[in-house]
Amino acid sequence: MEFEGKVALVTGASSGIGAATARLLAARGARVAVNYHKGAQRAQDVVDSIRQAGGHAVALQADVTDPGQAGSLADATAAELGPVDVLVLNAAGLGAHEAPIAPMAELTWEALERVVTQQLKALFLTTQVVVPRMIAQGGGSVVAVGAALARRPAARFLPLAVAKAGVEAAVRTLALEVGPQGVRVNAVEPNLILTELARHIPEEQRRAAAERAAVRRNGTPEDVAEVIAFVASERASYLTGSCLLADGGTAFA
Repeated sequence: MEFEGKVALVTGASSGIGAATARLLAARGARVAVNYHKGAQRAQDVVDSIRQAGGHAVALQADVTDPGQAGSLADATAAELGPVDVLVLNAAGLGAHEAPIAPMAELTWEALERVVTQQLKALFLTTQVVVPRMIAQGGGSVVAVGAALARRPAARFLPLAVAKAGVEAAVRTLALEVGPQGVRVNAVEPNLILTELARHIPEEQRRAAAERAAVRRNGTPEDVAEVIAFVASERASYLTGSCLLADGGTAFA
């Protein structure tokens, strides 16, 4: 129960890595705000599963790429649960099917721009409203969900690779800015994880990713949630500005 008495806000938590993280943080004692944009029923299912397990959670709707809604989300979390101690930035600003997977020659500038802009807005706007509140209360932990693509790009994934490289740069910069005020900022960078997004990736690519990994399998949302929970916890109190690969050993395979 290492998060007993803590409040966690997980953006994009209606499915996949976000949902697994919300469940795990709640199981370890946190009161969890399960943010969603459009998946109301899925978010409520996550909340129901947390409550059935004896945890405390609420579902809160907000589009975190909208400044007003990002601010309202922070206000609603504080009103429902209390000030945020742990912020998990999982929302990417786009649905799983909206990030194009194609060679550069087949992309438009608008498609690339949209993926990068939405990803960075989801990170920037939420962080900008939550982190000053963390500082005012004496500290907190921010964990952004990046991607191994930021360091090991793959053909046909240019928009996501560029967007996630931006996440990595933002995390390192923010860590320097707010570390003296007691806020840690880190990223967890998974490779291909068996989420809703993976269903849009050809089976042969999923199989190839598993074969490249040192552990010889694809990762699950629960695998990544465990890493996020560690990074967010006081066990990682000396860790900030770090971008941890959660890729089953793919980067060095």
